[in-house]
Amino acid sequence: MLAQEHHEDELIILNAYIIPMLIEIMENKDQVTLLHSSRVQKVINLLIPELIKAKIISQEEVPYLWVSAILHDIGKIFVDDEILLSDKRLNTEEFKNIRYHSERGFRLINQLDLPREILLAIKHHHERWDGKQKGKFPGYPDGLKGEAIPLYARIICIADAFDAMISERPYKDSLSITNAMRIIKENSGKQFDPGLVRIFIKTMKKNKKI
Repeated sequence: MLAQEHHEDELIILNAYIIPMLIEIMENKDQVTLLHSSRVQKVINLLIPELIKAKIISQEEVPYLWVSAILHDIGKIFVDDEILLSDKRLNTEEFKNIRYHSERGFRLINQLDLPREILLAIKHHHERWDGKQKGKFPGYPDGLKGEAIPLYARIICIADAFDAMISERPYKDSLSITNAMRIIKENSGKQFDPGLVRIFIKTMKKNKKI
């Protein structure tokens, strides 16, 4: 009973105080990032029934996965505006700068005593299933591999990449949902957890109007 009460108290504090405060900070810094995070959360919301059905997550975990999704890019509030809001492709040094956002977000949220699952999702949502750290799409910050990557981070990684592909940016055109799904499937076992990719593809085939 005490554990359940503690869980409920955590959720009340998260929903009533912490999340609104952090969302306001993100909105004041960069509405594009906030909108992206909201869309990532919506994609994950579509995945949740299948994740529960497959016993990958429990119903009790859903609020923490939601919070992880909306806050996954919170570290971008520390990125210089000229990089964050650039309408051109970033150079190597600028990419290095923006890649620090996952660690910066982790350090920020670590001060708020949130559940560790949320902290690790923020820090590791750009790791790769194959552990690759070099090339066009390297994993970072720690080069974790396979199931060493926290579960929420693996889920967010897929939804994050999907939204990035279907979203238009000044420096790139958007892809169709079908093409984005194809690329994610092609990178199953490479960038993405293959088990989660199967659930993602199954879910998206049912929900192409998102």
